[in-house]
Amino acid sequence: MKTKYLLLIGMALVLVLVLGGCATGLTASSWPGVTADKNNAYVADGPFVYAVNLQTGTEVWRFPAKAATSTPFYATPVLTPDGGQLIVGSFDHKLYSLNPTSGAENWRFEQARDRWIGGVLITADTIYAANADYNLYAISFTGTLKWVTPFTADQAIWGAPVTDGTNVYFGTLGRHVYAVNAQTGREVWVQTVNGAILGSPVLGPTNILYVGTYGGELVALNTGNGQILQQQTTSSWIWTGPALDGSNIYTGDANGKVYAFPMSGTGTAWTQQLNGAIFGSPLVMDTTIIVATESGNIYFIDNTGQNIKSVTLTGKIYASPAAAGTLVLVAPTGGDNTLVALDLTGAIKWSYTAK
Repeated sequence: MKTKYLLLIGMALVLVLVLGGCATGLTASSWPGVTADKNNAYVADGPFVYAVNLQTGTEVWRFPAKAATSTPFYATPVLTPDGGQLIVGSFDHKLYSLNPTSGAENWRFEQARDRWIGGVLITADTIYAANADYNLYAISFTGTLKWVTPFTADQAIWGAPVTDGTNVYFGTLGRHVYAVNAQTGREVWVQTVNGAILGSPVLGPTNILYVGTYGGELVALNTGNGQILQQQTTSSWIWTGPALDGSNIYTGDANGKVYAFPMSGTGTAWTQQLNGAIFGSPLVMDTTIIVATESGNIYFIDNTGQNIKSVTLTGKIYASPAAAGTLVLVAPTGGDNTLVALDLTGAIKWSYTAK
């Protein structure tokens, strides 16, 4: 049976860090990362990365062929723009390029010194990979460094970066948000916020960057200079990044509250109390907001905060739901299934269990 890292240990270590402890040598537990293309869902879950057919829910391949308990995968896999490579990091400090069709290894990047917690950012020609060793690496599609020296931040980086084409933005466990020039790897600005940043930032319209913090705030920053424009308070910590739909920005907190904050002065904010802590990012599909909770519930909410319906799966859900066409992909932890596909009515279309 595959090894599951204890969530409470990871949370306790983060709390120590947030209260001022040193991050050096600290480790983190995690949960499955999920993505999809038109053919397959890809799940990084413990000893394997799995490819699962989206039509049938059957396994296509797994990597590696034989499990190694010392090298679990949890970072969200990410496809290159041409769909020819699947990039995924492991807790063994290695970043792998896999063939999405066969699962064969193309290459591996081995210069990082710590675990890959979050997924990578991939542009037309560069892989921006943030590691828990405090470094942001710029890597070519052949696995070689594009920046001779990586950019070194103040603390561990657990979330994937984002870019507007000019700069790369990310947050750290040391309560800092960075903007780094995408071409040179040089710092453009750095801003301090009230709490560690465990997830990915999100770029909004009109040069605004949004981050959620372990200090219980959703912070809006100016991408040009890092100035804090607005801070919205939540009832507890925010583990991961927010999501937006052009009108609202959505986030959830550890008390099970999901929030919608308007991105302009004309909208209406709303909050709903759900059952269970929210660890993953909300998923926006058209006018539906999908939120998963630790209690195993998946909530479907319209963008006005009404017409809530829920589905309950066995296990706990920490991972962010992922979209695959009209399907919602959910990877529970400690439940009956490795991956479950639902439609927007909440009906289960198929489930996959790794054996």
